[in-house]
Amino acid sequence: MWHSLHPNIRTRIKTQFLSRFGSSLIFPFMAIYLTHAYNAQIAGILMLCNISVAFLAGIYGGYLTDILGRRLLLRIGETIKLLVAIGIFCDNLPVYHFPGLTFLMLTIGNIASGLINPASEAMLVDVSTEQTRTYMYAINYWAGNLSLMLGTLIGSWLFQDYFIVLTAGLVIINSISWFLTKQFITETHPQNKISHRKFSLPAVLQNYQIVLKDYAFVLFTIGGILLLSIEFQRNNFIAVHLAESFVPFQLGTISIDGTKMIGLLTTTNTLIIVLFTAPFSLWLNRHNQRHLFIVGVIIFASGFAIQASTTHFYWLLLSSVILSIGELLCIPIRQTQLATLMPAQQRGAYIAFNGATFQISKILASLMLVGASFLSPLIISFLILLLGCGAIFFTLLGLRAVPTTY
Repeated sequence: MWHSLHPNIRTRIKTQFLSRFGSSLIFPFMAIYLTHAYNAQIAGILMLCNISVAFLAGIYGGYLTDILGRRLLLRIGETIKLLVAIGIFCDNLPVYHFPGLTFLMLTIGNIASGLINPASEAMLVDVSTEQTRTYMYAINYWAGNLSLMLGTLIGSWLFQDYFIVLTAGLVIINSISWFLTKQFITETHPQNKISHRKFSLPAVLQNYQIVLKDYAFVLFTIGGILLLSIEFQRNNFIAVHLAESFVPFQLGTISIDGTKMIGLLTTTNTLIIVLFTAPFSLWLNRHNQRHLFIVGVIIFASGFAIQASTTHFYWLLLSSVILSIGELLCIPIRQTQLATLMPAQQRGAYIAFNGATFQISKILASLMLVGASFLSPLIISFLILLLGCGAIFFTLLGLRAVPTTY
């Protein structure tokens, strides 16, 4: 089945695996990095600025991929990511330490991701068919979670004492990803044959008017924003909460602190996803997906709510198992519906608009980090549950507006 996929799909799954692995070595812990360099409030504001820039880049990237093609944006984005990795490495050498420049590199890297993501997702849809798309998304989801598990596990153990080693690894990984993209990705959406191209902000916004008028898709996207804002608490409030409040203890001969606990929780989550995605996918198809989605989101939000309000080792582990079950129920159902909601000619714009779920979700998560010193963990947990209720409401409302077997 793997060899039946278009070569672009196989190459892109490989590069996304590498990219997610490299990113998860460092980026899940950057809120901790910035909190140590400044404080939690400043770290939250910096993360908010970083994500806002990425959001604008993603909107612009979705517009550009429809008029310039996919391959050019992928090559530009991968080049920028490689330069960013080199910059982070140079900013954190043992002889000096520049957290401000590191933050600048993170921002530039998010701009690169904003260019890459719409082009990558649109390209995958371009060269897949209804027969291969389900398998493509399943293997990509599995590979993404495996890379996240491995990267976060390694990063959580080395981040405090061997940050420079992790950044060196990121340089090597991004170099390989850049090479694979340059050598093996072919164009799937040729440049539009137009005599003049408008690259101004008004032209970009005009391109998205069609998407904004798609009532069902907008509601579906809002539901996705609220759902993912729950997950991004892991790298924001929950990460700082455990780094500052978790009491280190000995597990056998191993010392477990807050940062290592984050890695252990993420590893537990992704290991469950990697092992059970395939059987759950088969099981989901035989049951009412609307009901399973509702149950899945409730379980998913409940698991993260527990993590935001406790520092007890066994409760944290149990919560990771709980949210993993919820993720297996609700995320594949949402992904399955997404491709059916996008018209082919505006695919890049639709994917970029949907990509806003990631960036705006990160903004919401960053805002909760900014308010961490003013809100108790129990209130944060309550807000997480409210986000879950909102995700159910808007997703189902959006899907009711289109013909579906959902």
